[in-house]
Amino acid sequence: MSIPPSTRWSFWKYNWIIYSKTIRALERTRAHARGRLLDVGCGDQPFAWLFEGRVSRYLGVDLRSSRYLGSRAPDVHARSEALPFRAATFDTVLGLSMLTYLPEPLAMLREANRVLVPGGALLLEFTQMVPLHDEPRDYFRFTRYGAKYLLEQGGFEAVEFVPIGGLWTRVGMSTIAALNRVNRGPTRVLTEVPVRLLYCVLQLGFELLDRLCFDSREVISHLAVARKVREAGGEAGGAAPAERAAVAAAGSAPAAPRATTAPPRAPARSG
Repeated sequence: MSIPPSTRWSFWKYNWIIYSKTIRALERTRAHARGRLLDVGCGDQPFAWLFEGRVSRYLGVDLRSSRYLGSRAPDVHARSEALPFRAATFDTVLGLSMLTYLPEPLAMLREANRVLVPGGALLLEFTQMVPLHDEPRDYFRFTRYGAKYLLEQGGFEAVEFVPIGGLWTRVGMSTIAALNRVNRGPTRVLTEVPVRLLYCVLQLGFELLDRLCFDSREVISHLAVARKVREAGGEAGGAAPAERAAVAAAGSAPAAPRATTAPPRAPARSG
């Protein structure tokens, strides 16, 4: 399992404000995870450590061409809409900061349904409020009600929606992103310490404002916990086996990379 890139108190790191909130959301929902877990759009699996001792196996799937893999390659290269696994292979499916990249998000939900055992758990992040990123492959934003509708269409029953960040987190992320652009190039030797100090002051300040002024209608995203209650069936079964095998071998079609710059999931190494 990976070492956590940003712990609860590492507020001098780039985008700690959203990382810490994601960690808290996962700590609140990870009790639903069990057995074999598949992390779809896993990137470099920055949150795998949170599931140590809670799942029997943790597998990551992402594109071979993803620029968010870092030094850790996924276990399998494949598209989220064409997973190269047999039906009812996993007990839990996890998807973080990846659904906005899919032109047909329901196809991912149906594939997650297919590979899950009956009653299996889905932990899926539905992004609601982030700036455009990784253009032009940035397609959708989701309200809680839209998320519930998609889950039902995919054969799931929503169990819980956990909000991740609020309006002041969004403002803080934009401010930190601007500082990060300054802290680059040959002048970084001069800007590194002042920028890190500003990271501390600004992120702690925006964290406090977010707690004091939180509005559940204005959130960065919701982490949805859902349970598979029926087979998606028919066209909802996802891609055919031949397509899944071909995509797994190629690992290069559009899928779900980990968002790591302006959107919610910006790794500590970016700072």
